[in-house]
Amino acid sequence: MKLETIELSAVIPGSPADVFKAWMTSKGHAAFTGAPATVERRAGTRHTAWDGYIHGWVLAVGAGRNARFAWRTTDFAASDRDSVVDLAMGRAKGGTRVTITHSEIPEGQGARYAKGWEEFYFEPLTKHFEERTAKKTVAAKKTVAAKKKPAPKRTR
Repeated sequence: MKLETIELSAVIPGSPADVFKAWMTSKGHAAFTGAPATVERRAGTRHTAWDGYIHGWVLAVGAGRNARFAWRTTDFAASDRDSVVDLAMGRAKGGTRVTITHSEIPEGQGARYAKGWEEFYFEPLTKHFEERTAKKTVAAKKTVAAKKKPAPKRTR
C-alpha cells in the first residue's frame, strides 16, 4: 500500500511557549479545539482529540517545542498502521510558525487530512490566540484608564 505525506504551516499570534502549551496539554487542546482532548508533554503517553476521533501515542517531545505522535482516526481501517505527525514550532514575525508534517497516511487520504488540519487546528488555534490577545489588550486599556483618573477631591 502506498502512503502519503503532507506538510502544512501557519503563523499563530502567540508565543512559541504559549502555543506549545495549548497544543500539548489536555486543557489547552480542548480550549482551542472546543472538543474533549487528552495529551501530555511526555513520550509514551496516550493522546486523544475530538472526543476520541483522533487517538494515538506521544512518541517524543523535544526541548525546542517539537513533538512526534503516532496518530490515527476512527476512519483508519483496522489493518492500517498508525500515521506519524511531527509538530514543530518556532518564532516567526507575528507569533509562532507551527509546522505539521503528517506522514504514512493511507493512500488517498492526504488531501482530506490537510483540509482537516487547516479547518480544525490552524483556524481555531489562530482564533483562540487572537481572542486571548484582544482580552489582554482590553484589560491593559482598563488598567491604563484606571491610572489616568484624577483622585477625587476631598471636602472638609
